[in-house]
Amino acid sequence: MPKSEDAPRRLIVPGSEPEATQGSRIVLPGGGADPARELPLEGADKHAGATTSRIILPPGVMKHTDQDVPEYPRLRPLILMPISDGQREMLLVQDPLGVIAGQPVLGMDSLALLQLFDGTNSLTDLTAALMRESKDLRVANMVRDFVAKLDDMLMLESPRFEQVYQELRDAYHPLEIRPAAFAGQSYPADPTELRAFLDAQFATAEGWRAEAATAPLDAAATAAPAGVLRGLMAPHLDPRRAGPAMARAFLELDASPEPLRVVVFGTGHSLVGDFVALTRKHFETPLGRVDCDTRFVDAVAERLGDAAYRSELAHRDEHSIEFQAVYLRHRLGDRVKIVPILCGGFHTLLDAQQTPRDSKEFEALIEAVRAAEQQFGGRTLYLAGVDLSHVGPRFGDPPVDETAHTEIEAIDREAIEAARTGDADAWFQAIASHDDATRICGFAPTYAMLRCASPGAGRLLHYERSDEKDTSFVTIASMAW
Repeated sequence: MPKSEDAPRRLIVPGSEPEATQGSRIVLPGGGADPARELPLEGADKHAGATTSRIILPPGVMKHTDQDVPEYPRLRPLILMPISDGQREMLLVQDPLGVIAGQPVLGMDSLALLQLFDGTNSLTDLTAALMRESKDLRVANMVRDFVAKLDDMLMLESPRFEQVYQELRDAYHPLEIRPAAFAGQSYPADPTELRAFLDAQFATAEGWRAEAATAPLDAAATAAPAGVLRGLMAPHLDPRRAGPAMARAFLELDASPEPLRVVVFGTGHSLVGDFVALTRKHFETPLGRVDCDTRFVDAVAERLGDAAYRSELAHRDEHSIEFQAVYLRHRLGDRVKIVPILCGGFHTLLDAQQTPRDSKEFEALIEAVRAAEQQFGGRTLYLAGVDLSHVGPRFGDPPVDETAHTEIEAIDREAIEAARTGDADAWFQAIASHDDATRICGFAPTYAMLRCASPGAGRLLHYERSDEKDTSFVTIASMAW
């Protein structure tokens, strides 16, 4: 079973070793075979051969003045994906916030220097570290130029980045409609093709339900108490892989003509530093618009204050709620309204050995949602659009074998059983006891759903493992309360 790291990393390099190897070298912009421009880290292999410049910058970068350069450079949370063009090893830069246009590429040897950009090392500190390997007085200018170029690329936490990020947020918030970001990619954009795509998945789910009806029941599959459906768990993995499992959850929705409000808690994959992100936008789908219950959202936002929309931009390219909107529209047509809420990760709580009840921001969310339901009444369902474990080389682990499959499923089943009881705190503890070692990205949304719904005992509808070619896999489940 993969081990969790001691502390959250700001630099995510899927598939690579957690730390730079001892021979990692710092290569500055404008480098080449000139030894004065290729400087190894202290303790690195001084006999390694010279290389050409390892940083590839996008065209049109600006030249900084001295006062523009961050004195204590701090790298933003980014995903750096190792790639190769057949001759060079490089790092593809992906920005979870979507602020960086396109996907710039850096040389692999830039990694060693980037790991020093944690906000505690000044330009002078960085220069001194490099000067220990070279007495060339040009090093200071090289470091400054490297930092300046990264700041131009919006890779650093700096006033330049904050200005661009705020401009994007200010432009996004007034929009009334959120366009479908994954239509034509994860599911058909043509309405006729999409209906056929979904009908086939619901047919498969119907088959599963029929099989389960004749199978012996275990504790996790016992029928829920009679009454109105209160909570659902549905995957948010790509519908081309997890569509039938998603459909299995939505089969639980009855054909009642009564309007339904669905509070959708999704995983905010790009949320950084925030527990929650609201939006009052309607969600467009190829099958028609899924309206947002704006009165409900406004009531929640009023209680949350600045935290409500601070990270709203995370909704723009997030799939965890978009996929739920597509399946809800197919199943219920225009009888459904949604309350879209993205939840951030719980890893800061785990690091501090705290629970969500210790977080004023998260507790404020729970209280605000409960109060809004009481205020407006009406039939309300709580839905967690979530996946379970993420394991394998794609996520930074070694290749996975059958023993790991067994161990991961045991961890999943423990968490599922805790959730099945309807106890949000038991769900949290089941995952926290392993320090979320398997990366359950439904950790926070499922907790929020259970706290708000207070559903009592539920049922496991379906569980499966979705495999990838490199032995990586994602596990998913559908549940109902």
